[in-house]
Amino acid sequence: MDEELARCKEEVRELQEENQHLRKAADTFGALADRLNSSLREERRTRESDRRGSARSQPDRRQTTST
Repeated sequence: MDEELARCKEEVRELQEENQHLRKAADTFGALADRLNSSLREERRTRESDRRGSARSQPDRRQTTST
């Protein structure tokens, strides 16, 4: 009985340690996802700003020209 109790306590300790590692990995992954999301948002803003600031190379097709 004492041997079985010791085995169970050891398994609980190992599972708690594994849980700590998984939580740390999840926190690290969450931080990485946040940084990626921020970078993507900034890239989109930069592209939109560049598009608005640049002149069109061809006339707008929606405009009709009178002949």
